[in-house]
Amino acid sequence: MTPDTHRDVIVYRTSMIDAISGAPIGERWSVWVGTESQGSFENEAEAIGIARQLAIDEQRPLWLMPEGGRAILLAD
Repeated sequence: MTPDTHRDVIVYRTSMIDAISGAPIGERWSVWVGTESQGSFENEAEAIGIARQLAIDEQRPLWLMPEGGRAILLAD
């Protein structure tokens, strides 16, 4: 099973880097329902909590998409 980027609820994890030094400055989690952004969050728990509720409301699967990694199904 793979995520449907046009319909499913997906939490993307991205690493942030400083534009000048290139040093890592943390991570962000963004929540999407299909092609519509639902926001960007500073911690994983908040992003997943909001995404879980959206998946329930939209009756769609919930996926976690780590940066550079494989999609992980969190709720079907």
